[in-house]
Amino acid sequence: MGQNSFPDFYPDDITRLLYDWEVAPAEKKRFILKLIASRIPWQIQLESALDEVKDPYLRVQARNLKSEILRHRLRHSFFKLTLRGNTNHYKDLEEMVVQLSNIGFPDQNYAEIKQELDRIALRVSELYDDHSGYLTDELKVQILCQVMFQEEGFVGNIQNYNDPGNSYLFQVMKSRLGIPISLSVVYLLVAQRLGLPLYGTNLPLHFLLQYESDGYFTYIDPFHGGVLLDKFTCEKFLEANGYTNSPKYFTKASTLSMIKRMCRNLLHIYRDNQTKEMENMIKDHLQILESRSTHVE
Repeated sequence: MGQNSFPDFYPDDITRLLYDWEVAPAEKKRFILKLIASRIPWQIQLESALDEVKDPYLRVQARNLKSEILRHRLRHSFFKLTLRGNTNHYKDLEEMVVQLSNIGFPDQNYAEIKQELDRIALRVSELYDDHSGYLTDELKVQILCQVMFQEEGFVGNIQNYNDPGNSYLFQVMKSRLGIPISLSVVYLLVAQRLGLPLYGTNLPLHFLLQYESDGYFTYIDPFHGGVLLDKFTCEKFLEANGYTNSPKYFTKASTLSMIKRMCRNLLHIYRDNQTKEMENMIKDHLQILESRSTHVE
């Protein structure tokens, strides 16, 4: 990777902090590990970052501390999200779904995920250019859904809906299968690269997307191949499932609300599967998201 390959990452700082950890009294070691975790940008694979430590002894120590550093790194990102609050600009969406994915796949490589999202966005952009003479917002949405479903194969995992992998970005990108909210996240990350006005919609039971420009509005269901829906259909879905129609169900979802929902989904799955260690890990991070206290760390 190299020290200059990422402008906000300085391996020498990590080396110095590891030395401090080595000689620090027991009561200060946790604080130093938190500092190390906060100094490694979320885009960098943790193992690669620790391999940049030049001192062989400290590098071995860093590898032994990898799981603990990862835990602090995740908590740091989740805590930062609570400070940003319920904004729906999605500038932090990619970071947060990657960090959530680290819980299930701690050895995932974000560079691979980014490369794949960039490739898909480039394909959509090329089709936009091909239709530039008559590219309406409606056509933009149709092309996006065509690429995501027909070309890339993103669709709902109906056969194994409760597989926890359906909620982790790394696995969704590999399998092309997911649940409504995780598939919506992939659409959003592609749309973000294209500057499209696409937003999440926290509809009960079934997360959707909404596209809203000055001249066009529609709902999108990524779980069912990117089918387009009107509000009347969504309202009928709510009524059929015992929900009273309310504007709150159609508001734009923030990154914070989406990550909370993804965590709750995982919590139910791990609880049902009696996977206690993962249940506790998800519960720990959900508690961070649900607290605005500065003492949560």
